[in-house]
Amino acid sequence: MDHLIFQTTLLCVALCFGLFQNQGNQVFEPTNLRIHQNNSVQQLLLEWDVSDYSEAFNSEIEILFNIQIRLREEDRIILNVNYMTVLNKSRQHHQRRLFSDVPLECATHETRIRSKVMSSKIWSNWSYWVAANGPDALSGNRIYIFPEYKVAERGSNVTFCCIAKKNKTVTSFSVYNRTEHPTPKQRVIFTSNATFSLPSRIQVACGFSENHHNNSTYLYLTRQPDKPRNLSCETEDMINITCTWDPGKVESNNNVKSVCPTKFILSDTSSTKTYCSCVTNCKNSCSFKMGHQSIYDVNLISKNCLGQKHEHLSFDVNFRVHPVVPSNLSVDDQNDTFIQLSWRVKPIRGNPLLLCQINAAYAGGNKQYNITVQSSPDFHPHIKLGDLQPYTSYTLKIRCATAVSPFWKWSEWSQNIHAKTLESAPSGLLDIWRVINPGLEQRNVTVFWRELPGFRANGNIKTYDLFWENLEDPSVQHHNYSVSAPQNYTTISLGSHSYKILVLASNTMFASSPSGIIIPATYENGNVHYSEESTINNTAHSIYISWKPQSKFNQYVVDWCNQPKNHPCDFQWMKFGQNDSNAFITSDAFKPGIRYTFSVYGMEGDKSYLLEKKVKYLEEREPKQYLSFKTVTVTANSLTVTWKRYDQEFNSGFIRGYIFYMKMKNQSCVTKGLELFKHAGNQVICTYQIEKPNQTEFTVRHLEPSTTYWFALQAYTVKPEYIINDNFTQVITKDDTEEWFSHLLQLLVIIPLMLIMCMCFWRSNCMRNCLCPAVPHPKVTPFLKMSPGIIEISNTIPDQLVVLEKHQGSKQPALGMLIENLSYVQSTYYPELRTEERTNQKFNSHLTSYKPLQDFGFTGRPSPCTSETKDHSKVNLNYLCQMEVPPSMGEGTDCTCSVHWIDYRPQLSRTSRRNTSLSD
Repeated sequence: MDHLIFQTTLLCVALCFGLFQNQGNQVFEPTNLRIHQNNSVQQLLLEWDVSDYSEAFNSEIEILFNIQIRLREEDRIILNVNYMTVLNKSRQHHQRRLFSDVPLECATHETRIRSKVMSSKIWSNWSYWVAANGPDALSGNRIYIFPEYKVAERGSNVTFCCIAKKNKTVTSFSVYNRTEHPTPKQRVIFTSNATFSLPSRIQVACGFSENHHNNSTYLYLTRQPDKPRNLSCETEDMINITCTWDPGKVESNNNVKSVCPTKFILSDTSSTKTYCSCVTNCKNSCSFKMGHQSIYDVNLISKNCLGQKHEHLSFDVNFRVHPVVPSNLSVDDQNDTFIQLSWRVKPIRGNPLLLCQINAAYAGGNKQYNITVQSSPDFHPHIKLGDLQPYTSYTLKIRCATAVSPFWKWSEWSQNIHAKTLESAPSGLLDIWRVINPGLEQRNVTVFWRELPGFRANGNIKTYDLFWENLEDPSVQHHNYSVSAPQNYTTISLGSHSYKILVLASNTMFASSPSGIIIPATYENGNVHYSEESTINNTAHSIYISWKPQSKFNQYVVDWCNQPKNHPCDFQWMKFGQNDSNAFITSDAFKPGIRYTFSVYGMEGDKSYLLEKKVKYLEEREPKQYLSFKTVTVTANSLTVTWKRYDQEFNSGFIRGYIFYMKMKNQSCVTKGLELFKHAGNQVICTYQIEKPNQTEFTVRHLEPSTTYWFALQAYTVKPEYIINDNFTQVITKDDTEEWFSHLLQLLVIIPLMLIMCMCFWRSNCMRNCLCPAVPHPKVTPFLKMSPGIIEISNTIPDQLVVLEKHQGSKQPALGMLIENLSYVQSTYYPELRTEERTNQKFNSHLTSYKPLQDFGFTGRPSPCTSETKDHSKVNLNYLCQMEVPPSMGEGTDCTCSVHWIDYRPQLSRTSRRNTSLSD
């Protein structure tokens, strides 16, 4: 039995293998080919059969048919398509609908077909050509233009034909004003390209030989519909569903829309139920009632006469709830920091939870609040919006969404409502600064203030209140002063003590926290570095400032005036950190050629110290006119001019020097000492650059005598810009002969005067010594006793008085005798005495004190060099001649002064006289 089964299996395998081998090489011939044409829709219907092969039908073999369509009159294939199917007993008869690009009336359409098994490479033979059955327009007794109207896609080729009556010809055809004349015959077929530049409707016309009138038709150009995009379906109330989409570009030309409209069809793919089918009313949305299901599967088709596109969507309506815009927003309560808001929401079937979002926008920002509420028909939700800013206008709006996950979308924002919180006291601090104008007893202090970042008025600022107190004398009464807003500065008078000034901003509710600054007892150090700086680091609208930082300062302040020539000057200031040492001061008010003064202060706590003053320009400008000068000296070969410092009148830059111009008429002005020459026409103009801005005098030398020169003077700031005009000053140098005579005359006068002065000077020395001798200034000098009763004095100086120590028990010569016998003898002061010897000397307490000689009755006779003095008692030592003469000097010596000597004793002090007698 097993052996029989094995043999049977081998036989089946062999039969199947042979059958498959035959199928791979089998050819199934198409038979009974037929073709029908439908002129109304310009459609060809092809029908054919396949030869019977029962084994192949039972095996359902895949077979491919190749179909060709040609125009008989032109013997041109216009269509070649493939059609694949599966052979079985129910598919022995086959059909295929085709469309020809050539109107069916224009030419006879013929078709043929062949086939092959998909797994084979062998085609069957072609069938015979079979012509389409239909009316032959050539046999008619009328003219035709086919197609009667045509809708074509832009950019495609469109074929027309003109058919004349029997035995007549077509003479011309035209497409959109372009006419051609073909070879005359009864039927003419022509193709035109429907370019994108053509209008939506164009005229096509034909000319015939039997009449002078053309017949015409119209070609409509459009495009296939776009595929719908962004198909979305949702519900507002869980009762109605609305689907929306983007249709893309839809034809807008009414002529084209009438012949080829675009249609949209929304249907349920699971139940073949159509929800919407319309042309114009539903081009981008469709609404329908919900059924009992929650999951929907919809299909959207957009189509026109040229083609169609479709889009598909599946969704669960429970997660596609889009609430209606909230309404009836109202403010129920408010104060300075909160607003209570209420609203209404359209009910939703099933009463799902709603998440509502409130946006409170104000100048400079916005705040958002979230709240979850029930969508009950009888519930009116509300929320208290807290943490708001006082006295601030808010724009409020609200939107809601279902509180489910995944989140779908928010409703549209509600209409805006406006609310304003109530007023409260200002918050934050003011930024204050000051300018001190010192005086003799009172100082005028101008205090400026402005709002710091973060300062909030919380209402309308009515006044700015100033308080100041004397820090050195707390008993002095405090002062206060108010300034109405919006003024941001005021001037107060303070004494020489230090003061603390506080500034507060006040509204109708209260005042802000005070901002303070200390005014020092004495104005800032007067030794402030005042610098004039260049514009090298400046930018288009910024002035570069730098300063030397000091570790003791925790802040730096730079102040200036934006309008230094105006009053008020638009005072400004900026503050910088401890580590800053430079800055770009930017202001749209800065202009070129304007001098700005910047003061740099160091802050140590609340105290300020002026460090530097800087004079800067955004851009320096050069003077554009000459400087006036005076000619002080003109000689035959030189000229000296003077002028005033120009920078006292010029404020558009720092004067760094001057340019002195010189020119001559029809001559070269090349002169020694001039550094630069500039040609102007046929003249040579010499210039001399003076690089000392403080110089106010200049001498031009090496000029020619009796020559006319023209001079001009110009100041410059950054670099010399030579300007030449006719505003020159004319100067004529003197004649050299006249100058020589003047020099000779001066010599004749000066030499005798000098001789006379020398003689007078020679005599004046003698006269001075006689009339005004040097006054002696005696010096009290103690001398040691050399031996009892003997004193050695040699070379005694006249203006020194020697006081001798009285020796007990010995008789000394009288002091007056010593002076009488030894006066005017050079004495020795004994400077070489050792310190030990001087300190060991024991002087008696009754040493005399010096008194002027006239107090002792010293008299003398007047000098013979002077006139007779009437009052001889007033003659003193000042009239002694300063000459060393021996005691025996005679009267014959020139310019001598005879003095009547008297006995002289030093005058003792009153105390000494009581204890010591002069007789001792």
